[in-house]
Amino acid sequence: MLIVTIVIGVGCLFLGYIFGTNQIITYRGDAVQLSNQLETARKRVVELDAQLIDAQLNLTVLREASNSLREDLTEELSKSARLEEEVTFFKGLMSPSSLTKGLQVAELELVALPESGEYNFQLLLTQVALRRSFIAGDVRLDVIGRYADEAEGGEAVLSLTELAALEAYPMKFRFRYFQDLTGNLALPDNFTPARILVTANQAGEEPLQVSFPWPQVERSEVEKDV
Repeated sequence: MLIVTIVIGVGCLFLGYIFGTNQIITYRGDAVQLSNQLETARKRVVELDAQLIDAQLNLTVLREASNSLREDLTEELSKSARLEEEVTFFKGLMSPSSLTKGLQVAELELVALPESGEYNFQLLLTQVALRRSFIAGDVRLDVIGRYADEAEGGEAVLSLTELAALEAYPMKFRFRYFQDLTGNLALPDNFTPARILVTANQAGEEPLQVSFPWPQVERSEVEKDV
């Protein structure tokens, strides 16, 4: 009976050993498989990180290219608008049948010069006629506004001679189609401009007066770049 018990015990131990060994082999195989899967996952993560970086770089490049194209398009549209305005102007100048004849004060433009505190003015004179000959005369420019300490309703008229250093005044013109008159002017510190009165005198004709509201003054390129 003792022998049978010993044999059974040894058999159980042997079976237990075999089972345990098989379990160890199984677990070791699982561990190797999991390790391989982990390494594969790590490699995949590295690949995805690289793809993400590439995608971000591509997105940045595309965004910069899109912004650049948008800026170029805006610039080209602005150029196109300016060219259309110039074409319209010159068509009117060369085809005057529907326009007022004679000397015209076509345009007055002001540009602020922040480095000097002055304003650059550009006055465009044109002649509208079916048959154009040279015309000549002179132009006066007055700035109308109010001093800060003036009573309500009181206006001051400042001649260009008070606002600019001029070699000759009135400004002379002589042209057949159009002419630009340019110069700089400086306003008194306590003076607020309201409008500009342009008086053009053509020899043999009635004086032509045109009043321009003080414009939304454009900034010079120096100020735009600051």
